[in-house]
Amino acid sequence: MSLHILSLETSSAWCGVALLRAADAGAVDLLVREHQGVQEHSARLLPMVQEVLDEAGIARTQLDAIAFGQGPGGFTGLRVACGVAQGLGFALGRPVIPVVSHAAVAQQVRDPGQRPLVVAMDARMQEIYLAVYRRESADRLACLIEPQLMAGDGLEAWLRGRLAALGAQAPWLCGDAAAAYPEVFAGFGPDERADVARPTAAAVARLAHGAYLRGETVAPELAAPLYVRDKVAFTTAERQAGAGGNPRVATSGAQS
Repeated sequence: MSLHILSLETSSAWCGVALLRAADAGAVDLLVREHQGVQEHSARLLPMVQEVLDEAGIARTQLDAIAFGQGPGGFTGLRVACGVAQGLGFALGRPVIPVVSHAAVAQQVRDPGQRPLVVAMDARMQEIYLAVYRRESADRLACLIEPQLMAGDGLEAWLRGRLAALGAQAPWLCGDAAAAYPEVFAGFGPDERADVARPTAAAVARLAHGAYLRGETVAPELAAPLYVRDKVAFTTAERQAGAGGNPRVATSGAQS
């Protein structure tokens, strides 16, 4: 009997759905749909879910769990994925598996060895969502630094200091913040950069598979987005005054 896990990822401008099928013999395959369009997540997500189910030839009742990228990321997208995961979980009586979207970026780096995986995502407003992981297995990551909101000023020096304190090797940098703020990450050489920019539903599914086998699921009512930030835009007055950043941002220079 096969295991079926549906995964949803809408924390970025891309809307993604993946259906992971794991056979008793251990073989795993994925059916994936993706669409780019940040304003279209709510309209596209459920039709894409139905597409992968139709391709697999299964009904929703044959799903064993629903996984979703919980963020951090775009507020609207996070609510869409979480809401759909909860709705399906309630309707089907199935558990939900929240997967940190930064982990879904790190999971895509091929053969990282024991080098730390630095995931830096553009948080807008000149800020960065940062987290650091280490690969433990194909479907499991150890979190070295939890996702947090960072100012760019002095971030690299702070990060390298933290990694040195952890005894870590040279890192792999991934995520879209390096392209958005090249000056912040100018000290990272080509041999420290991985060509992975965003989370995908396929990566969420692979991490969710391991989590499911370890019993790391939650009831639908306990699933929640991981926002990290609660301020999503500057007011007109703040912009006119030249204000930048989030009042609650943990600036890199203030971290210990």
